Amino acid sequence: MDGIETQAWVEPFSSRELDILRLISDGRSNQDISRSLHLSLETVKWYNKRIFLKLGVSSRIQAANKAAEMGLFNAGVPVETEREAAPRTNLPAQITSFIGREKEISEIHDLLQSSRLVVLTGPGGTGKTRLAIQVAGMRAASYRDGVWLVELASVQEQQQVPNQIVQALRLRENTDALLVEVLKRFLRRKHLLLLMDNFEHLPEATPLVGELLAAAPQLSVLATSRERLHVYGEQEYPVLPLRLPDLQNKETPEHLLSVESIRLFLQRAKAVQPGFTVREDQLASIAQICIRLDGLPLAIELAASQVKLYPPSQLMQRLERGLSALGSGPRDVPLRHRTLQAAIQWSENLLPAQEKTLFARMAVFSGGGRLEAIEQICCKGLSGPLIDRLMLLVEKNLVLPREDPDGELRFTMLETIHEYAEERLAAGGEEESLRRRHAEYYTRLAESAAKETRGVRQPAWFARLRAELDNLRSVLAWSLDGNDPTVGMRTAAALQDFWNYNGLMAEGTRWLDRALSLPPDVPPDLYAGSLRAAGFVAYGLGDFRKGKQRLAEAVDLYTRLGDERNAAWSMAFLSMLYTENPGEYAEGLVLGKRALSILRKIEDKPGIAQALNILGETARLQSDYEAAQLYYEESLEVVRETGERLREAMLLCNLGFIAYRHGRYSLAMQYIQSSLAITLEVKNDYGLATMLGALAGPTAALGDPVRGAHILGFACGMLDAMGYGNQPSDVPEIELYEAAIRQQLGEEAFQTAWQEGQAMSYEDVISLILAGQNSP
Repeated sequence: MDGIETQAWVEPFSSRELDILRLISDGRSNQDISRSLHLSLETVKWYNKRIFLKLGVSSRIQAANKAAEMGLFNAGVPVETEREAAPRTNLPAQITSFIGREKEISEIHDLLQSSRLVVLTGPGGTGKTRLAIQVAGMRAASYRDGVWLVELASVQEQQQVPNQIVQALRLRENTDALLVEVLKRFLRRKHLLLLMDNFEHLPEATPLVGELLAAAPQLSVLATSRERLHVYGEQEYPVLPLRLPDLQNKETPEHLLSVESIRLFLQRAKAVQPGFTVREDQLASIAQICIRLDGLPLAIELAASQVKLYPPSQLMQRLERGLSALGSGPRDVPLRHRTLQAAIQWSENLLPAQEKTLFARMAVFSGGGRLEAIEQICCKGLSGPLIDRLMLLVEKNLVLPREDPDGELRFTMLETIHEYAEERLAAGGEEESLRRRHAEYYTRLAESAAKETRGVRQPAWFARLRAELDNLRSVLAWSLDGNDPTVGMRTAAALQDFWNYNGLMAEGTRWLDRALSLPPDVPPDLYAGSLRAAGFVAYGLGDFRKGKQRLAEAVDLYTRLGDERNAAWSMAFLSMLYTENPGEYAEGLVLGKRALSILRKIEDKPGIAQALNILGETARLQSDYEAAQLYYEESLEVVRETGERLREAMLLCNLGFIAYRHGRYSLAMQYIQSSLAITLEVKNDYGLATMLGALAGPTAALGDPVRGAHILGFACGMLDAMGYGNQPSDVPEIELYEAAIRQQLGEEAFQTAWQEGQAMSYEDVISLILAGQNSP
């Protein structure tokens, strides 16, 4: 084994894995690591398994020792130069030209210079084989004794692998000797590359690779597999789908034509229809097809083969109806490559029974699921640790792990694989029970969040709900389609604050209106909660008529139910709807004060903070800035007790408005910069857009009207892009700032600066904010 063991090789670790490995080496327990990195215990255990697997160890002590032995935290990887020679190879001639992958080719080339075993991994259809053949062909001259392809797809038993290698190398079989020994002797003095294609279904044969590498110090192996080989010295290289167009940025036709996935589609389309030419108006459909197919080369090739029958726009419509529209591939390729379903099925057939069940059940998720969710939703009747079963799905590249923003693991599928899994779930007869468990889990999650989004955990809960938005939408759609309207109403109402504070008011309104339009055979308190949520979200959209109607009904229903607390909350929200017309301000104050009195009596601090803020808004609209300041300051004091960070940012911004009205521009700047710092911290884009506008006034008043116009232009453009405007009580302030900056700059200069601001990037504006902190 000297040929491998003496190599200074380290398999790549993620930064999270290295953090955990360091803590393991420091003797920290899983519980310690969980607390230190703010991860769930199950997530830490998952990472431990990954680390042990990569190091080839089975315990924490061994992992620490191996990391020290390898100098893992500071070691580099030496690069050796291989001598060039005339190529010898059995690589097949490629009929079609190779598209893109320049970066991947360069990286694999470098890996083959520093590691003697490189394994290209990825799900079916990502183009591992084609990429491997391309790299091997380009490197043929680097190996004195050539590059040889060993095709393993048709091999059914591990004992057949040596024979397959012998045939690839064109050796004579010797019935009087073990083929493994024949290979070792032959390869001992050879300088060559073996390309071993489709290794995933022969895990028992992988030790042979290690034996050959140990016996032949100048041998290198490039393998393709759905998973790692688990051979010491292995360098894994995940093959990702082709690069996709970014339709959000309105790319030019010239740029779209340079995108790898689109280039592949066009080339294969011309192969089946030589006269095919792409028009500019077809590019968008082709781009959408590539996105729909996740950039999978196999899927794109199958789709492109259909242009003889359907123009790109019709093909896109067919794909929206299901993946079966891809049809079959050429007859002279392996059967499993003829359809995308067959490519995915190839991997699924290699799974044990329980992993097949788990794979199908995970189709219930939209956007993936966390460990806890998978455990509660998908593991009924399955035995053994979930982590072990997921590990196998990950290694087969049927499931992809990624980190959520808070560091917790999420397990997802490519969309094409997800559709296949959905078919398996439907065929298994479990779909209804899985959908129900999925709905119950995420409804409970939304309701747990609702209890804490007015406190210190608000940022964490909003981040979690954003990460789970696809699952929540799936629950709402399934339940409100008639499967369980009560669940849908519970979920939509529980997301009240999430809809409003994350710029999703229009979506929240659609779900809530849909829930309230169903037959009212739900518990009255739930119906009242949906009315309250719908009214609150309507306010955010500026629909005062609907908001008043919904909230008045909620107040009435809660009052009849004797629910004083929720009646007071609904009343406080209702008072906000009286800030549209000056003639209604007084009525709004009466409602707000009545709500505040009840909330003070029952000592509901989040409610007290909300009511005080609303009273401050109403007073500010009446130009009673002294009263508004007192309301805001008291609300801020309460909010700093409850820990509701976004509300704190809003109150600081409101105090900035008051300071500006009093001519205290530096104080206004301090307040609003503090509010922006919190908004950036909690990652709330809607709050950021509204508070950026508030920064423009003091920025201009302190001597920099151009920057003020830049900020104002960007903020208004950001709100327009979201489809929203400023809060009603903030509109007079923003109009005041705009008028003042116009006067300072003059109309022409203002328009120029405004347009420059609208064209700025997010990073440019953050730089402007930071620069403003040092302004006089």
